[in-house]
Amino acid sequence: MLRNNRTATVGVLALGLAFSSAGCRDDATGPADVDDAGMPEGDDAGDPAAQCEDAVGPVRVGLQRLTRAEYNRTVRDLFGVTSAPADSFPPDSSTGGFDNNASSLTISPQLASLLLDAAEAVATEAIANDAGQIIACDPADDSDCARDTLRALALRVYRRPATESELDDLMVLVDFAATEGDTFTDGIEYALQAMLMAPQFLYRSVPADSMNLLNEGEVVALDDYALASRLSYFLWGSTPDDELLTSAGEGRLADDEGLREQFDRMLDDPRSEALYDSFFSQWMQLGKLEAASPDPDAYPSYGENLREDMLEETRRFWEDLRERDGSVLELLTGTRTFVNDELAAIYGIDGITGSQLVPVQTDPEQRAGVLTMPAILTMTAGPLEPNIVWRGVWVAETLLCATPPPPPEGIPPAPEPTPGETERERLERHRADPQCASCHSLIDPLGFGLEHYGALGQWRDDDDGEPIDDLGTLPDGSEFEGGVQLAQTLADGEDFRECATEKLMTYALGRTLGGADQCTVSSIGEATITPDASISDLLWAVVRSDAFQTEIAR
Repeated sequence: MLRNNRTATVGVLALGLAFSSAGCRDDATGPADVDDAGMPEGDDAGDPAAQCEDAVGPVRVGLQRLTRAEYNRTVRDLFGVTSAPADSFPPDSSTGGFDNNASSLTISPQLASLLLDAAEAVATEAIANDAGQIIACDPADDSDCARDTLRALALRVYRRPATESELDDLMVLVDFAATEGDTFTDGIEYALQAMLMAPQFLYRSVPADSMNLLNEGEVVALDDYALASRLSYFLWGSTPDDELLTSAGEGRLADDEGLREQFDRMLDDPRSEALYDSFFSQWMQLGKLEAASPDPDAYPSYGENLREDMLEETRRFWEDLRERDGSVLELLTGTRTFVNDELAAIYGIDGITGSQLVPVQTDPEQRAGVLTMPAILTMTAGPLEPNIVWRGVWVAETLLCATPPPPPEGIPPAPEPTPGETERERLERHRADPQCASCHSLIDPLGFGLEHYGALGQWRDDDDGEPIDDLGTLPDGSEFEGGVQLAQTLADGEDFRECATEKLMTYALGRTLGGADQCTVSSIGEATITPDASISDLLWAVVRSDAFQTEIAR
């Protein structure tokens, strides 16, 4: 039999084994809304993980397919595969601002075909890279070598121990290799290909007894292996490593001490940089910078290099905050950032030379946290001028979790400016239309506060000779003047604390939050987004929450 024909046969067998687990399918629809729950009083009032013990139970996550980024990191960490096979998959849809939402991670026929191709490529590369580690016995001397090899391999690939039935299915492929005259190593490769097509790999936390689902509405604690998976994909965006799986197998994740030990270790690991790539960058909507198009004549310095520098600044800012374990509020109020010569020119900082980013302190009268960073200000500007509406929408969506509704059909765009009319006056005229006021009364007053920043985020004292009016208003009526006051007003209020917690929990859980989560969001935000609390306090509070550690059946 030719190799390509044999590969096709193995693919069919692998698909058959995958479909034999169809009983673990889940529609992974979004949560149904439930009533908000009250806050308890007494000794638990200061513990964000305990304050909501009497609240309505958690909302269902359902089966959660690996995203493209998670797939690439997972095969990298499992087998050293660095070819990024998932880059060929269709882009993952975003729900609630994040691409790991279970409700949108479906598998189309096109993706199924690409997953099969990827499974074959990864299995081949894994065996080529590391056959000696994967196969740690000699089948000539050990009759159980195949089964023991598959058992050890499945623990890592499935992120839990395989059942004997699952091992029986995988042994079919080892036996197939033998009957076709292929080597023992070929048989293990075929079985690995089947594992990589199985729901147990493609979806997180598929239970071993997937045909025996829970009763509808039943809430259960995640077992240690499922908790290990949720923790590793939260902090690393990747699979549990051997140490975490060992802790799960020994039952050490069931108590806070054992869980905290692994939590601290994982935050110190370089793989936790995934929190920037998959959480922070999506929260800040940094993908929009790709579409920014400053006018090349007005801004000749802007190009691919400066765009990458802007993004790298945000990465360094986030990683510096994590390394110092600073307060989440520094995202709004921090004045320490990282610049090179081109970014320094935007900030108006003298004495910086070269292309390497170095730490600096920015002018606290002009700059505060992410709000005034060039990446944010450039992606919310037009080719020549800042865009008040876009900047207001970004503040509303990203920092207040107040997404403006789309404009009603048939609503005309904002009117053209009249001679001598400022942008603020033009938008005030636009808001005079009652159909436009409902959205723009939220958006525009937020964007006004960023008028001192040009299309690349450079400070400007006037707008074409006209004085700048950067007085703005928050939805609660609080007034501020300028970007720095806007940042401080947000830091002093409750809305940002709840929004930041909501964004983090949405990402950590991979689902849209519902009314039942409000108590948890409020209590965690109040306790951990303060000047005296750290970013690790927030992350830990999410991990300790019932929402993170339990699941509910539909």
